[in-house]
Amino acid sequence: MNLSWRTCLKAVVSAAILFLFVHFVDSIFAALGIAMNALNPLIAGLVIAYVVNIPTSFYERHYFPNSEKSSVAKSRRPVCMLLGYLTIILVIVLVLLLVIPQFVSCIKTFIDQLPSLVLSILENKTVVGLLPDSIIEWLEGINWNEIASNVSSIIGIISLLSTSITDVISDIQGTVDTVTSVAPAVVSVLSTAIIGVVFSVYFLSAKDRLLGQFKKLSETYLKPKWHDRIYYVLGTLNESYHGYIVVQCTEAVLLGTLCTIGMLILQLPYPTMIGALIGLTALIPIAGAWIGTIIGAFMILTVSPIQALIFILFILVLQFVDNYFIYPRIVGKSIGLPSVWVLAAVSVGGGIFGIPGMLICVPLFSAIYKLLKTDVDKGKGKSGEAGEVPEIETIENAET
Repeated sequence: MNLSWRTCLKAVVSAAILFLFVHFVDSIFAALGIAMNALNPLIAGLVIAYVVNIPTSFYERHYFPNSEKSSVAKSRRPVCMLLGYLTIILVIVLVLLLVIPQFVSCIKTFIDQLPSLVLSILENKTVVGLLPDSIIEWLEGINWNEIASNVSSIIGIISLLSTSITDVISDIQGTVDTVTSVAPAVVSVLSTAIIGVVFSVYFLSAKDRLLGQFKKLSETYLKPKWHDRIYYVLGTLNESYHGYIVVQCTEAVLLGTLCTIGMLILQLPYPTMIGALIGLTALIPIAGAWIGTIIGAFMILTVSPIQALIFILFILVLQFVDNYFIYPRIVGKSIGLPSVWVLAAVSVGGGIFGIPGMLICVPLFSAIYKLLKTDVDKGKGKSGEAGEVPEIETIENAET
């Protein structure tokens, strides 16, 4: 078999690249880590812009849509962007105001009742019979009232600091050590957040121009087949993430509202906080509802075990209604991912990146599932020609 010099050159270059990669793999990954750290503000800006664009696009479609005045056209983008940012900020502040004060109150209640709870357990002969003598002696030797008093004082200080910042420096050296160890991380996070917000404002204000420039570049430097394919993939990703965010947020608001109303009717404690918590954890697929239920039941348990049991039964009924009546109507065709792949996405994303990984991997798996299904159907002759695949829609025209 005759080998051309081009084939030999490609083989030599490929082998050299592979050798350099294996030999300098640590340096390569270190350089990639530095590059990712440098790109963190840009990535944060893209994520913020994508999320804020959802309410912004909604406001743009309803901001005097039939008006032909130039003043309306010029003011549409900045006004709707401002409303979009205010909407996100309002939601975050509202959740924090509903959750944090009552959560602190719940922890204080639990700490105050801890001594009597432990004493009642030690007086229960059935429970004592199940525990080893060493554990019973250890529990009896602890001064629970002193622990409760100390922890209550700490919680009270934390609660006071959450409402009014009063720093009294008693040990300058200790304060300097603390500042020098914490300040770099705090400054890094704050700088990334601030620069990310600035980037997001630029991305949103120039989104039409940026999308147009990206399209021109892809049309210029890519073959038509690759251009159409890339736009189809990006369009599928946009559809999956956009639909997932809208659907999950809508479902979370409805579930949290119904939980709050039901707890008010049943006269259960902490209705607004637990309702907000249930709605917030509902954003996490599969595990979210159970996380919110466990935390809510534990908080109510500090007040009354009977009410905690009633709360669990109420959540089970609410989950049944949500799973069979509310969620199917809201989701529709927005995600289109079978339950087994949702579980796989949650497991993979949670194992790699924790809760953020769950939120990222579910729509990502949905997009991959749609792309593979389209290719399989195309191979079976169920779809049209390759040129008929839809292009990526602009963010501005994405449906909410």
